[in-house]
This record gives sequence, C-alpha cells and structure tokens, in this order.
Amino acid sequence: MKNIIVKCLAATSLLMTACQSTPMLAPQSRLQPALNARSAQYNSVNAQASSRAQIDPAVLQKLVERIYKQNFADGVDNLKELEKLSKALEAQGISIYNVLSANPDVRAQAYPLANQKVIEEFNKPSQVDQVAPASADEMKYLMARMEPGDIILCGNDGSFVHSAIYIGQGEIVHALATQPDLHDDFYGVVKESLIAYTQRSARDTFVVLRPKNASASDVKKAAEFALAQRGKTYDTLFLMHAGDRFYCTELVWQALQRMSNKPRVFPHKVQFGWEMVTVEDFMDSPDFQTVWERNRRRSPVGQLHRY
Repeated sequence: MKNIIVKCLAATSLLMTACQSTPMLAPQSRLQPALNARSAQYNSVNAQASSRAQIDPAVLQKLVERIYKQNFADGVDNLKELEKLSKALEAQGISIYNVLSANPDVRAQAYPLANQKVIEEFNKPSQVDQVAPASADEMKYLMARMEPGDIILCGNDGSFVHSAIYIGQGEIVHALATQPDLHDDFYGVVKESLIAYTQRSARDTFVVLRPKNASASDVKKAAEFALAQRGKTYDTLFLMHAGDRFYCTELVWQALQRMSNKPRVFPHKVQFGWEMVTVEDFMDSPDFQTVWERNRRRSPVGQLHRY
C-alpha cells in the first residue's frame, strides 16, 4: 500500500493544471456521471487498508520534484505504469481517488508537498500572448450588465480555466491558486472585487453565464455557501468529494448545488478514477444564458453530456 499511495501523487499531478493552464484530460463524450452512486462508493472505501498506508517523506519529495520539473505533468514519464497500477487497483476494488477522498490522514501527508509546488509554480509570471487584456471600458460594460449569481469563466488566450461566482456589489468569490503578494493570504477561497482581480491578473478571455431559472432565494443560497468557504485552502489534489478544500470550478459548482432550481452542470470522469468539473462543463449546460463573451465563443450546449 505504501507504493500505491506514493504513486497516486503522480496521478494527481496530471490534474494540477486546473485554474492555471488548459486541462490535459478531455471529458468523455456525452457522459452523465452517476454522482450519487459514486459518492456512495467514496464513502465505502476500505478505510482499514488506507489507514495503514504510510508515505516515506524523502521518497515523496523526490517524486513531487520530478513531477513538477517541467511544467507539472510534462515531467511525468510513467503514464503507462500508472494506467497499469490503476487497473490493478480497480481489480482489487481499490481506487486511488477514493483513498485520497476518504482518508484525511493520507491527504494530510500528500497536501503539504502538493501545496508548496503549486505556490511555487502558479506564482510565476504569466506567459505573454498576443491578445490584449480586457480594457477598463470593457470591464465597465460588463459590470453594468452583471447580476448576482452570474458565473464568470475567464483566463488568458491559451489558459481559459478559471471561474468565479458574482455575488453583487462588484464582488466575486473564487478559489485562487496564486498569491498577489506572499504576505497576503490569497491561497484559497477569497472574496474580492472583480475589478481588483482583473487589474491584478490581466484576463483577456471571458464567457459569463447566468442560471436561467434561479430565483432570488437560489442566488442567496449559492452566495452564502461560497462566502462560508472563505479561508479554505485551494485543493491541489482536485478531490471533489473530500469537502475540506476547493479548486475554482469546484467551488462554483458546489455553490450552484445549493439552489433549489440548480442548473445542470455535470462533472466528467478523467483518468485514474478522478471526477472533475471544468469550464467546459458549465458552457455545455443548456440551463445558462450567455451574458458576455470576449475572445471566446461559448461552446455549443449538449456536446459533452446528456440532459
């Protein structure tokens, strides 16, 4: 089990580009996940076996360094080995994702190293592209049209992966993997003004969506949930079912789940048992209307999931 848990960190690294660069693992076409069944599965993980798992810190440190040495997943050269490992574990009724999701002791060993590498890598200057960021006038135009409950999907030309929920009064709540200043606690879920965010982190690509059937009560529930998560750490292992940390699209998705008339946004399965929600899953849903687009046309609905 020790080798299993050590190797599982390599699997998680394949997902660590969320909110930073284009996702590397595409969703399975037209697949609606059985979320309730999977959640029950996570709760029934073999806790006794996973509780005995130990990780040699020295080995884990070397593994994480190797994984991150070339822009995260570019440093992983054992994908076939991990695929064999995942299949072997599934044959035994064991899931890497399940072990991490269900066992806080195992996560406690994995997070410190993953957190440190994300802090180091995500705080590097963004690559310069040829697309000008949204201007002050464009942001003023957007702000005049936004309503509480709107979902902001944004990024830079080749890095369209970030999301936030607009709560009104010019403010957003989102999960950040970056820090504007190492003395500021911005590593995780924060509330700030949209203008402050875009001034600090220039964004040139936007798709803004609005839930079609959300009531004022629904919007309030979503905003209250998002605000209640402030201070929680960014989820560098991308575990949707652990509940103690959040990555950006997960935070927005979880907030929408609090609505009585919640829009249908279906996460998708990726490799090694992971299940994720991305900006593509939001754009795919027919339950949103498009408020604004810049440098990106919203993808046609219904291409990734059945509704």
